[in-house]
Amino acid sequence: MNVAELLVAGLEEAGVTTAYGVPGEENTHLMQALETSSIDVVLTRHEQAAAYMASVHARLTGHPALCFATLGPGATNLMTGVADAHLDHAPMIVVTGQGERARLNKTSSHQLIDLERLFEPVTKFSRTLMCAEEVNGLLAEAIRIAQEPNPGAVHLSLPEDLAQANTTMKPVPAPHPATATAAPKAMASALDLLKKSQRPLIIAGDGVVRARAARDMAQFATQANIPLATTFMAKGILPADHPLHLHCIGQPFDDHIDDVIDTRDLIIAVGFDPIEVPPAALTSGGDVPVLHIAALPATLEHDWTIACDVAGDIGQSLRGLSAAMKGHVWPEDPGVAECVKQIAEARGRPRGGHDNGLHPADVLRIVERTLARDTLVLSGVGTHKMEVARYLAASTTRQIIIPNGLAGMGIALPGAIAAARLGRHGHVLAICGDGEFMMNVQDMETAARLGLSFTVLLWEDGGYGLIKAKQEADTGDHTPLSFGNPDWQALAQSFGWKHVRVENLDALGTALEDYRSGLTLITLPIDYRDALQRDETPEVQVA
Repeated sequence: MNVAELLVAGLEEAGVTTAYGVPGEENTHLMQALETSSIDVVLTRHEQAAAYMASVHARLTGHPALCFATLGPGATNLMTGVADAHLDHAPMIVVTGQGERARLNKTSSHQLIDLERLFEPVTKFSRTLMCAEEVNGLLAEAIRIAQEPNPGAVHLSLPEDLAQANTTMKPVPAPHPATATAAPKAMASALDLLKKSQRPLIIAGDGVVRARAARDMAQFATQANIPLATTFMAKGILPADHPLHLHCIGQPFDDHIDDVIDTRDLIIAVGFDPIEVPPAALTSGGDVPVLHIAALPATLEHDWTIACDVAGDIGQSLRGLSAAMKGHVWPEDPGVAECVKQIAEARGRPRGGHDNGLHPADVLRIVERTLARDTLVLSGVGTHKMEVARYLAASTTRQIIIPNGLAGMGIALPGAIAAARLGRHGHVLAICGDGEFMMNVQDMETAARLGLSFTVLLWEDGGYGLIKAKQEADTGDHTPLSFGNPDWQALAQSFGWKHVRVENLDALGTALEDYRSGLTLITLPIDYRDALQRDETPEVQVA
């Protein structure tokens, strides 16, 4: 076999089932090796889309996918999607083609850049393979690192002359990393800290979901009667109407949940990652102590006071604390009850249409009403992401995916392709803005070529709405941020998709129910005038 075949055999040994990418001259031997392997290859229309697909694939399966590209511009096009996996802790293996080894130390050479150094800031591990003898070891190390607690992307660069070189080596399996058990001393300290607290609050992050500890988290909260909020990426741990559920933190304005956070004397951060929410926003600038429960120790560079750090298997730690605290129940908190009431009112109150379009809360109420338990919702990035986090509730974890580390625009369509291709959900719905959708629109063809079935719900406002709102909040004005859009009907038809234009909520509900097979683009006008501000119940005028 050649080195490319050895590399692919190692990926097979590690359980990699899917590769997403774009071919090039320098990855020809990798492509040929993939073609004769058990790994399914999805040819995409852009490398960024390939990396986004691999990122979402990993979130849904918990196992790494492969994304690949050629050298130079092919590799640079991968960067945004790779950084997305890196910051959102999705395991991913990246393989880029590279020029011949004899070219690597030249001052300049056609399409040649140092890919090892290029990928270092956005991966956990980046190496250039230089000889056949190091392939097995570096691949096994990369696979192990990609799946460690707080997983992420790893990168290997494969020079074209090495890829075709013959070798007699055989692949070496990479053992799956084990999660450690929390130290008994840390568990005892956590128990003492909890019992001394009068007004604790749980902030659950995506680490809970990755550890498959959502049930343990819910049991811990309900048994002790401690209110719980989640980050954007950890939706679905508690039912939407649970009396302890404060929904999501992380809006860029003072929200109802902040009224509760301001009164807490202990933050229990479980599987929480500062990549989603600045810790200072949770701890009054570091004044409120934090009980940190996660797979790895807390990073101490942030503005929070770690009073106790429980590092180890999250589910095991929660079960241990639940058992030790049995019978210790916190009393009902009127402030928490009022916050739950206000959030429920905001989610359920009809807003009515505006001349410029539909209100996000109304749209998402219709979406939630039509969601089956096995429906997957994938949000893109923009103002709509903030509204999805705010108003749309999940019935289970990973039902709603909201990228919130890198938060890169362009993920919704490629992510929906990866999710629909996996076939693990009854239906896949991508929610995106018009600005984001056009960033990877070319992969509508990929979806059609693969014969997939999913729906894209496109919110049209003709501009970069999130940036407009933030500029206006900061300066009272905004720079030119409007743009034109294509004829959606003609665009969809050209790619073999169905298109449905809806102008009211009844039509939206009908479209979401009726168009659940095949590829459908549903477009609607959206009005963001009330976005990014606190949602208060309107005062009733008494005659």
